[in-house]
Parts: sequence; C-alpha cells; structure tokens
Amino acid sequence: MYWVNGQQQQNVDASDRAVQFGDGCFTTLAVEQGDPILLSAHINRLKQGCNALFLPHPNWLELKKQIIDIASLAQTKSVIKIIISRGYGGRGYSSNGFITPTVIMSLSSYPTHYLHQQSEGVSLGISPVILGQNPLLAGIKHLNRLEQILIKYHLEKTEFDDVLVCDNEGYLVEANAANLFWRKGNRLFTPNLTNSGVNGIMRQSIFQLAQKNHWEIDVVREKPETLYQADEIWLTNALMPVIPVSQITFSDDKCYQYPSRDYYHVVLQHSLSLK
Repeated sequence: MYWVNGQQQQNVDASDRAVQFGDGCFTTLAVEQGDPILLSAHINRLKQGCNALFLPHPNWLELKKQIIDIASLAQTKSVIKIIISRGYGGRGYSSNGFITPTVIMSLSSYPTHYLHQQSEGVSLGISPVILGQNPLLAGIKHLNRLEQILIKYHLEKTEFDDVLVCDNEGYLVEANAANLFWRKGNRLFTPNLTNSGVNGIMRQSIFQLAQKNHWEIDVVREKPETLYQADEIWLTNALMPVIPVSQITFSDDKCYQYPSRDYYHVVLQHSLSLK
C-alpha cells in the first residue's frame, strides 16, 4: 500500500523532483505488532536529511501521526518507507520556490530471510563497485541510490549473501545496504563515514550500547585486509537489525571464517528489544 501526502494512492506527479532528479531523502523502519520501531530516531534522520539537502520540511507532528496510523494496519512484522522530496513543478536544477514537500509512504512485508541469517550468518565477497567520496552527502539517506543499485546488480551474479564496499581510495565503507562492525579482542571497529556511506539508525544505537557497556569503538579508515585478523564481524540496519558474518572471500586464494559470536548475541538482544 502507498500514500502520497497522506492520501492512499500510488500515483506521483511526473514533475516531482524525486522523479526528475532524485531530489529528496528517505528512511525505512520496521513495524512490530503494529508499532513503528525507533520512530523518533527515524524522524530525526529525516529532519537531518531535509536540513542537509535544504528541503522544505513537512509537518512533523502530522507525519508522525500518519506513520503510527499506517503501522497500526500491519497484521504481521512489516516495513514502512518514508520518502520526502522537494515537491513538484518547474524544470531545471534550481530549488527556488519549492515550499511544499511531497511525502510518499509505503507499507510492505518484512524480508524474512533476515531471520534465517540471524542464526546462520552470511557469506560476503568484495564488490567491484566503489563508492564516490562526497562529504556533503555522506551519512544521509538521499534518493540517489545508483551506486547501491550497481552494487546489487553485481552481487546478484554471485553466490554471496552480501558484499563489502570500499570507497575510491580502497577504504572500507559498508555493505550493500548495511553498516559494518568488527571486533578484535575487546575492541570494536566501524568505518569512518565522513566522506561516503550511510550513518544507519542501528549503527547509532550500537554506539549507545557500547557507551553503556563501556566498550571501546574505534571509527577507522581501514582497507579490507584489516578483517583478516577480526574475531567477529556483523552487518547492521534498521530491518536486519544485526546479522553475523560467517565468511568473507577476499580473493580466489583468501577466504576467512568468523565463527565467534561473543559480542553478537549481546548486540542482537539489545537491537531486538528496541521500541
């Protein structure tokens, strides 16, 4: 089901900036028993995206109410996606005169393969697609997802569950649609997202958990080789919410196994308890 500016419908004006330029931002949240999970964090993400892209803001109280109403329709574990575009009309790149955003929401079923992967783990490769560096867009979920589409295109021609993605200098950034964490001894690591990547809701939550448990997390610029010595590795996003990596194939002659789940089970239980 789809809603456009609060009305249940599937059609969007062809002149909308989301269609013409990918001019907007979005977030995707899980719904459990009719409740949207981490709703306030997702609203804050949208606010940050609107500020970074100089988008007109919707009525946030009304948007929050609409999300809650849509979530209440879900009979099973589900997903809500919220898109905010600059609006419709005009032509060219100028953003002058746009004061009313377009808000598009959808309700869909939960990707149940995540439940299997939580217990079995995932196998990763290395993506041949690299991410460009742009500090102005780094961290936010803007609508320009062509890099991720190309990453997925190549991934689907392999037997891997997901891939590690690097920037154009060869440094680790994330997976196709998830953030990356790894542990060496009693220290946790995650890539620096200053220049590219998405600062996910679950990534932020794990930082809060680490602070509570007095875990050290280093935000680093490292190349894939640093994972040779990792004790355990996880992927995170708001839907997974946390999945362990069981194996990474770095090249034809380098494949490493990661059987440890020491920290993973703590992080998973924390993530599943979030409301």
